[in-house]
Amino acid sequence: MRRGKGKRALAGLLAAALCAGLFFLPASAAPEGATVWGYSEGLAQCELAGKWGYVDAGRNVVIPLQYDSIVSFQLGIAAVNLNGKLGVIRQDGRYLIQPEYDTLLPIDCGLYIAQKGGGWGVVSILPFPDGAGSTTNVLYELSYDQVQVAEQGGTQVLTLTKGSTVTKIPVYDLPGILAAKGVPSAQFPLTRGKLPSFSDVSPRDWFALWVDIAYNVGLTSGVGKNRYAPNQTLTVAEALKLAATIESRYQGDDFHLSTEGGPYWYVLAVDYCLASGMIQKGDFTERDYGRAVTRREAAELFAATSLAKAMPELNSLARVKASVPDIRSGDEGAEAIYSLYAKGILSGVDSRLTFQPEGTFTRAEAAAIVSRMARTEQRLLLWS
Repeated sequence: MRRGKGKRALAGLLAAALCAGLFFLPASAAPEGATVWGYSEGLAQCELAGKWGYVDAGRNVVIPLQYDSIVSFQLGIAAVNLNGKLGVIRQDGRYLIQPEYDTLLPIDCGLYIAQKGGGWGVVSILPFPDGAGSTTNVLYELSYDQVQVAEQGGTQVLTLTKGSTVTKIPVYDLPGILAAKGVPSAQFPLTRGKLPSFSDVSPRDWFALWVDIAYNVGLTSGVGKNRYAPNQTLTVAEALKLAATIESRYQGDDFHLSTEGGPYWYVLAVDYCLASGMIQKGDFTERDYGRAVTRREAAELFAATSLAKAMPELNSLARVKASVPDIRSGDEGAEAIYSLYAKGILSGVDSRLTFQPEGTFTRAEAAAIVSRMARTEQRLLLWS
């Protein structure tokens, strides 16, 4: 890992605010004399006296200057070197992989080739059942003599060598292997090298992370002419298409592969949402599809997906109900809204967790919501 810039990056974001609500980190101004550069997904590297951390777009330190070396955030994660040992953090500084490895080399799907002492293996940013009643991050034990990824016949192949035994696994098989192991988010694998470069998304923008992830996992795309239109309002039709795509990917059917053009491009999505029970007949009429979807409607729609229903709570539901100031039990959509807060998908529009149910969503905010739904490591802890 090169100091500061690092050859291999894997992750990134935050800044001052995250979408569908804002997510705040304790921050202080970068110290006098600190060097700041390399903005990516809302955060930049910061160095002072040989110690590295990250600052937001306002040059506020959001991840302390404590590391020997770091890399830029990419897809919401970054490798760091703490006291000579490598780990992986997310954009609030929490560890996804503890700093205990001598080598960490990123491969697809949130996996890293790892080396500790004389042993090599593969570790995941997401824990999964270990078969003995607990969880582990180790996909392939650190007992191999060598682990590497190389191109063979035009295909990237993970090769694990132990003595005279060589195991070869095509990288495109990894999502299926992760799903079989029960790794969360296996249906929405991260793909190295697949990042957008929209002209209207700056590396300093708070939403750059979410646009990168949503695009990377295949849930959103641009609007043409190399633009994402982050501030454009999400319509009812677009929300239905997003929810249908998430449901299809999670269920493993082929709806998300279908295409339909023309003025009524959303018809297949509407039919899919009806058939899946995510909406009921009469919830929306033909006149609704082109208008802006309200935050309440979007919350009800996304909470009705099988993925959202299957998510464990990350935040106390009782505390959520007591904290969100503008939603009361019994309000239309209240239980759906509360559930998305509890599951780390929503955080409101301010530090008070205000929801604004009749407000609208931008495309940037929609990217944040679907990114958190798709990628477990990006869900938000509202309280430490």
